Amino acid sequence: MMGDSPVTVPQDPAVSGRWEPIKLRCHHLPIHSALLHTGKVLIFGGSCNNPKLAGEPWPAELWDLETGTIKLVEQDLAGDIFCAGHAFLPDGRLLVAGGTSGYDCKRHVFGRELPFPPFQGSNHSYLFDPVAERWTRADNMAVGRWYPALCMLGDGRIVCMAGLTQHFPWLVLRKIEVYAPGEGWQVMKRADRWLPLYPRLHLLPDGRVFYSGSYNTHYTFPFSLQQFPTSILDPQSGKWDDLGLPNQSEREEGTTFMLPLRPPDYRPVVVLAGGGTPAGTYAIADCEMMDLGQQPPRWRLIESMHHARYYAYPVILPDGRTLVLGGRSGTKGHDMPHGMAMPDEIPHDPRAVLEPELFDPATLRWTAMAPMTVDRLYHSCALLLPDGRVAAIGNNPMQGMDELRIEIYQPPYLFRGFRPSLRNAPRAAVYGQQITIESPEAGDVSAVVLIRPGATTHCVNPEQRLIELAFSHAG
Repeated sequence: MMGDSPVTVPQDPAVSGRWEPIKLRCHHLPIHSALLHTGKVLIFGGSCNNPKLAGEPWPAELWDLETGTIKLVEQDLAGDIFCAGHAFLPDGRLLVAGGTSGYDCKRHVFGRELPFPPFQGSNHSYLFDPVAERWTRADNMAVGRWYPALCMLGDGRIVCMAGLTQHFPWLVLRKIEVYAPGEGWQVMKRADRWLPLYPRLHLLPDGRVFYSGSYNTHYTFPFSLQQFPTSILDPQSGKWDDLGLPNQSEREEGTTFMLPLRPPDYRPVVVLAGGGTPAGTYAIADCEMMDLGQQPPRWRLIESMHHARYYAYPVILPDGRTLVLGGRSGTKGHDMPHGMAMPDEIPHDPRAVLEPELFDPATLRWTAMAPMTVDRLYHSCALLLPDGRVAAIGNNPMQGMDELRIEIYQPPYLFRGFRPSLRNAPRAAVYGQQITIESPEAGDVSAVVLIRPGATTHCVNPEQRLIELAFSHAG
């Protein structure tokens, strides 16, 4: 179903949350963002979808949440990390791999505008150190990749899949590579698989990697010529297990997120939400869910969102619910004439969806939240901040039109009375270790969770996950 039914949103922030007045702007288009373990946010876009900047990309930016300032990371890179993939290493450094070695060229073929050659991928990779706040060059991958997806494995290595290559024929990349600190990149044996761009990946508790199926980006051809089943990769053997197609297999610019992993069995459940048809005909609000604890696992339709959305940006919140924001209903594109001068503030697209929605894993229902003021369409990001707020940044409805305003959402739980305070907690712990956390309000604590910091771009955030811990009150 297409969604977009009228929704009445309560004005009470304890019910619907509240958006803060806009105070900050990025220096350049924020296509990629990552929450560092220092509490700062790394933002970058390379050439920022501007071919004129291909030889001299913009530097990255660091947003200091404590001081409320954004500074440039004054360091030139040897390549363009526009449309790269990224994931955190266990030591907190961010690995950024792939990017752009060449922009596409639009040609008219049989009355249609087609990209030929398409974007060409870069084989570069870089590491960003949150403490030194500097980049270092890592080893090159075996092949260039534009629109790859990265995901950390259970042993701390990082797997990289998909992308357009640097050389002809560009579109048929099958190699899957793995990065290990000190060892560089290695091609994963027996795991070759053709995947669409920016495949939606999730690390499962048993160490395997889940791929949601379908194709999810606007760059659908030739991927739309075949369907891509939902599947699971075993990194040890390189074997893929196919689980069948989603009920709605056309999910251009849709998204996925994993529900909270909870004791005692930490059963993984993945939700697939929104997107649209590959020709940009219409957006959808359909959602479906796969419970990987069931045998055999199968997608089943659940309640649709209130709004159909091309470009859906999910954020897992500390209370276990997931906020999905941004997007555009109806047809893909932007109601703005080509050649329009770059405005200081991009005008509102009448089809932009301003109301976020909150998904409750207990009820499998969606609730509309307080509307934002800035459109978040293509090349936007949404990221959970350390204090429980959510940042929405970016929007690039066409080349040369860059949304720089930052908007911050305060979820309902920030308006429901006091918040527990931590008096003492360990800075580090190892798997299986019992830890002690001291709080004056310990008796009021009903849940203890770990949240992995997000690293997101293009509606993709394999990094974010929430794990609830078994705990007991002492004293």
